Amino acid sequence: MFSSKVLDSTFLPAKFSGPVSSTKIMILMHGIGDNKNSYVDIANELNQTCLDFLLVNAPKPYLFGFSWYDLPPGNPIEGIHNSIDLIEELINELTAHGYKNEDIFIAGFSQGGCIAIHSFLKLKRKFAGVICLSPRIYLERMEYKHSDILSETPIFIAHGQVDQAIPFKDVEQQTLTLLDDGLDIEWHEYHMGHEIDIEEIQHLRKWLIKHF
Repeated sequence: MFSSKVLDSTFLPAKFSGPVSSTKIMILMHGIGDNKNSYVDIANELNQTCLDFLLVNAPKPYLFGFSWYDLPPGNPIEGIHNSIDLIEELINELTAHGYKNEDIFIAGFSQGGCIAIHSFLKLKRKFAGVICLSPRIYLERMEYKHSDILSETPIFIAHGQVDQAIPFKDVEQQTLTLLDDGLDIEWHEYHMGHEIDIEEIQHLRKWLIKHF
């Protein structure tokens, strides 16, 4: 079992053990106005052998849930940096608990996906994987710089073609920039809005099996 002192979290142990020496863990982050409890079903749906889940609440109250950073006209970049610092502390807690960086998946939807990809790009460590579902990506404003170690971590990015909250073309272009830099990205697009689709979860499960 694991309990974080950094962020309000729920630990879900792997339902099934297998013939491996170590268990991996997925940090799973929600979108704006939501909370960690909404992602229990997704964790259960993925249901990967030897994969623990850590569902976390964002640090800032927002409506009936929480947010990782402010929306315009507020300054999102300041909040993104603050949230990345918290995720780094959380990852350090996990490594102190016995997980290696290579055992940790960083995952999120919408704002959570934004924090997942930018935490990875800033920390420049080799992780088990990075998962971004319908994320907004700020490569220019976050002053992204390529590093060879970033290519050692597999990344899953998915987005809806008719996303009404985060334009599809924006995310596609940011993803193409990362692909051009040699990052190991599996890209999926779906005819959906700003949501999580069952076909998306099925593709993500296959990706997890391939990279576990």
